[in-house]
Amino acid sequence: MESSPYLTFDGNCEQALGFYAATIGGTFELVTRFGDMPGTDVAPQDRDRVGHARLLKDGKLVLMASDSWPGQHQGIQGFSMQTGWDDVETARDFFGRISDGGEVVMDFAETFWAKGFGLCRDRFGVGWMVNCDTETA
Repeated sequence: MESSPYLTFDGNCEQALGFYAATIGGTFELVTRFGDMPGTDVAPQDRDRVGHARLLKDGKLVLMASDSWPGQHQGIQGFSMQTGWDDVETARDFFGRISDGGEVVMDFAETFWAKGFGLCRDRFGVGWMVNCDTETA
């Protein structure tokens, strides 16, 4: 079994995945827009909403996403994207990039369980846990 997070946004999916591609690395692949989906009656102003997209890094799926149907988005809540890192400085750098323009909930710092850990919400409202259990660098 494979699993991957599937995020939904309120009309800004394309911007979010572009940000993640630049921040995480990888390739943002737009699969379809609302206006391209067969049998879908979409208002002209919603035709460019993302119907399905994905982010790939090193040929592997990182996450998938789309925009919600207009008026149905309920926000992104109840979970966080968790990342694990082998090197504290790399983790700290990622935390700085993913939290830029968002909200730092817990500063990245050493904890009793990790060489470095931080919590944030990125500029699109997605929660992130950045964790470095051990330092191998």
